[in-house]
Amino acid sequence: MLISGFIINRCFVIIGKMRKFKIRYFIILILFCVLAFNEGNRTLCRRFLEQRKLKSDIINAKYQNGLLKKRIYYLENEPSYIERMVRSELNVLSQGEIEYRFVVKDNS
Repeated sequence: MLISGFIINRCFVIIGKMRKFKIRYFIILILFCVLAFNEGNRTLCRRFLEQRKLKSDIINAKYQNGLLKKRIYYLENEPSYIERMVRSELNVLSQGEIEYRFVVKDNS
């Protein structure tokens, strides 16, 4: 009788713990639903992602700005740079230069 009373008591303890366990997860589930389906929270997340994208755009713009400043400096101070840029971007040849073009045949 003592053993069966102990087993029954133990079962009630386990059931009580399971109820607490279920209640905790139920509360967590309710909290998640409130946060996930709340318009304010979704707006906050959207703004955070937008802010992160804009910070990335700012970093890229600063990098491009630095490259363009360097290019302006060389264009103003280096005559050889101007000649190199004209040759590479506009495909200009000097007098007496011969342009060689190689044709690659496709074997397919």
